[in-house]
Amino acid sequence: MSPEDRLAAFLSADAVPVRPAVDAAFVAEVMQRVARRELQVKLASAAVTALAAGAVLWACAPVLNLAVQTLAPVLLPAAGILTLAAAAGLLGAQVLTRR
Repeated sequence: MSPEDRLAAFLSADAVPVRPAVDAAFVAEVMQRVARRELQVKLASAAVTALAAGAVLWACAPVLNLAVQTLAPVLLPAAGILTLAAAAGLLGAQVLTRR
């Protein structure tokens, strides 16, 4: 078979492309391992982030404690009003969605 004949056979419309055999179990196992590796990377990243955030908060604790002690009496009425408004909004939304 000449190169022209092979090219003509390859480009002919009558030729149906043959798909290679796929081992579904192997593909599923590879996908599962890739997903597990991605999960481990994401969990490790989240753990490092949480550890860093904890260290920063621990370092800032004295300043935050002073700020909370100073601002808490001033912001208590506003916090109460916002809590009641949020509760009313959630209750109102539930009542309106039932209709």
